[in-house]
Amino acid sequence: MRIRLCKARLALGLTQSEVARRAGLTRASYTNIERGHKNPSVVTALHIAQVLNRSVEELFADEPPPAGLQKVGERRGYSS
Repeated sequence: MRIRLCKARLALGLTQSEVARRAGLTRASYTNIERGHKNPSVVTALHIAQVLNRSVEELFADEPPPAGLQKVGERRGYSS
């Protein structure tokens, strides 16, 4: 998420402060969202997406897990 937010912001030539102001947030709140330290509410995600001219899905959809990462109980050779 954080890389997508940062790339979208930089592509528009906006600072974190500008995005925050346009989205109705404090700079600190936006910075925490962009860094992945805080998850935005649905309304906040919509406001950020509008400012960055992107869809909420483009900016905030879950990223696939890294290659080789397995869920608990999905070890190779494991059978139930």
